[in-house]
Amino acid sequence: MSYDPGVRASAQAGVAADAAVRQADRQPNPTLEAMTENFGGPSYYQWGNRSETTFSLSQKLELGGDREARTRLAERDAAAIRSGGEAVRQELLYEIELAYVDAQKTGAELGAAEARLAVAQEILVTVDRRVEAARDPLMAGARSRTSLVDAQITLGRATQANAAAKARLASYWLGSGDFAVNLASFATVDAAPHSIDPSTNPALARSTALQQRAEAAIGVERARAKQDPTLSAGVRLFNDVDEAAFVVGISIPLGIFDNNSAAIGRAGAQNRQARLETEALRRLLEREAASARSQIEIARSEIEALDGRLLPSAEESVARAREGYEQGGFSYLDVLDAQRVLGEARLQRISALHSFHRAHAALARLTGAYAEAAQSQETPR
Repeated sequence: MSYDPGVRASAQAGVAADAAVRQADRQPNPTLEAMTENFGGPSYYQWGNRSETTFSLSQKLELGGDREARTRLAERDAAAIRSGGEAVRQELLYEIELAYVDAQKTGAELGAAEARLAVAQEILVTVDRRVEAARDPLMAGARSRTSLVDAQITLGRATQANAAAKARLASYWLGSGDFAVNLASFATVDAAPHSIDPSTNPALARSTALQQRAEAAIGVERARAKQDPTLSAGVRLFNDVDEAAFVVGISIPLGIFDNNSAAIGRAGAQNRQARLETEALRRLLEREAASARSQIEIARSEIEALDGRLLPSAEESVARAREGYEQGGFSYLDVLDAQRVLGEARLQRISALHSFHRAHAALARLTGAYAEAAQSQETPR
């Protein structure tokens, strides 16, 4: 999936986050300072005769654990960014799965439309033969031709829908729609997972990582509350006596007016917010996973009812109606009505299969089932 811009952008965000960790682990740079005093005054101090020049090097000492705290924060930030990248990748896999299921649905509907057209052509031959033998009125022939035209229109619409669904699927890898989808897997009703555990969901993993980042931010603010001294050392040149002497110094912020307590309080509130948001997301995922499982079971029950009762009955009705019509026991309207019921039942089964597989994909997304998918995966299933 390296061709997808979103996945590539997430990978670059991870690279940037790793660089931020390395940068956070760096010590503050020392400061080199040069200063000249008693220079350019009137009379005795003119021309720098009594000037003093000091060269010093100062270094801030992070005694409050600033370096460790900000490095930990950067590491937590990088973990959150990587979790976000995994969420993007798995969301893309979910979208591809849905596009594939849609292509399977339109392929199955195309097959049903082709079967309907074939039956309409067969019935037209039978009707024309009976009309020529004066066994049926001319109206029956007109009806059968109308049914044939309707089947042809339905087939054309199904063909276009299938081509559009395959083109949309192929757009994920910048390919063409000239390929076949596996309709056998679409017709198969797999068992749903017995357990519903959304703990591996990438969105929840990212929320947990953000919570850990918020905890690390508290450590950074607490480290900033501790005053870090700055040590300096150098040499001073006395121009009037042409001598030099060493100088040392230390500066310590007093922290009288600002002890960073407000920032610590803000970080603590943000940490509690992140914890509550993680728990809220966990409960939402559990509800959505339970809902997806319910949809799977509802669709499964509908498919089993169609396969066990409606479809066999409808197929038998069509067979008997056609046989009786050829023998003169039924009218053409009886055949047409039986064929309509069978066609609707087949489309209803395709719709139920579509709902089943979409709910199955939603459950896989909610429970993080795409986590083991290969990075180079280009086509689902």
